[in-house]
Amino acid sequence: MHKQYKMSEKKLLSSLLVRGGVALLILMALAIVDANGQTPANNSIAGAPMKATHVMGLENIKRNSKGELSIDNESLRFKRGQSPSAAVTLNSIQNVSLGEQDKQVGGVPMMLGKAAVPFGGGRVVSLFSHKKYDSVAVEYTDSTGGFHGIIFRMAKGQGETLKNGLMEHSPRVAQSEYQVGEQIKPAGSVEAAKWSIQVDRIDPGATTLDPCFSDAIYENLLRELPKRKQFNQVFRSGDRNANDVPEMLTLKMVVEKYSPGSETRRAVTTVAGATKLKVHIQLMTRDGRVVMESAVAGNVRFIGDNLRATSKLASNTTKVLQRSSLPAPVSPAKQQETAKEAAAGI
Repeated sequence: MHKQYKMSEKKLLSSLLVRGGVALLILMALAIVDANGQTPANNSIAGAPMKATHVMGLENIKRNSKGELSIDNESLRFKRGQSPSAAVTLNSIQNVSLGEQDKQVGGVPMMLGKAAVPFGGGRVVSLFSHKKYDSVAVEYTDSTGGFHGIIFRMAKGQGETLKNGLMEHSPRVAQSEYQVGEQIKPAGSVEAAKWSIQVDRIDPGATTLDPCFSDAIYENLLRELPKRKQFNQVFRSGDRNANDVPEMLTLKMVVEKYSPGSETRRAVTTVAGATKLKVHIQLMTRDGRVVMESAVAGNVRFIGDNLRATSKLASNTTKVLQRSSLPAPVSPAKQQETAKEAAAGI
């Protein structure tokens, strides 16, 4: 009888320890969520800088850098600590889009803590160890007409404040997001017998593609393509410097499937909430001849930020391009010779 009592006491103590551990992890998760800005912060972009994370898009600023955003009379500025600020002139901004994402918080320690909780308790903790945030896509053109997309991550509610501030201060922000600059400036000479490439804006097709995903695909491509050294030069959409470059291909991408997914659902269920992207890509010559086309996918099925799917898609696209057998480019001299022969009726 005494042994049974002791065994029952041990089971009760074990159960209490398990429940206490789960409760402690939940409290830790709630504390982390609160520390990561779940509660509303200062929403005055005009009066004071707002905290933000630069996900990608600003040149000379590292990805996922934390800093402050502010608007002055001439520009949108992002400043990280004591480092020099990066600025985009207001009159170059063409479009601002607002989206919402969810994100697991706590990093590796929280993931390990959830894994240690028995009886499915880790899934309960996952429900608490996440937060929602605003993702803001700011699209602008540079001095040569090249398209850029910057993505910021901000506390829930502050994205709307930033968007309203830019719409109030930037004269072009309400223009069509697909408008590009006039193309007139010639470029210098390029390496012989090697294609150059210009990346077109991402076409969402019939999907409801979040503009942040669209810009992330685009910026990741502009980052990956030069690394592969497959093309002589890589140009942004609308860049006037690409106008007279011979041996030019245009990369067009149309989104066929888009599932935004949920980082929280992936952490809770491990089988649902995948972020999925599938696009149809084409490489075209200046005269509209298609020299390569393929379907490319990029997914996040388990751990990771939803936008990781865009990075995987860009990487997979460059791999497909490298494996493709592209026709040899025709040199300018050969083009002139062909034209003369055609004119002479040869």
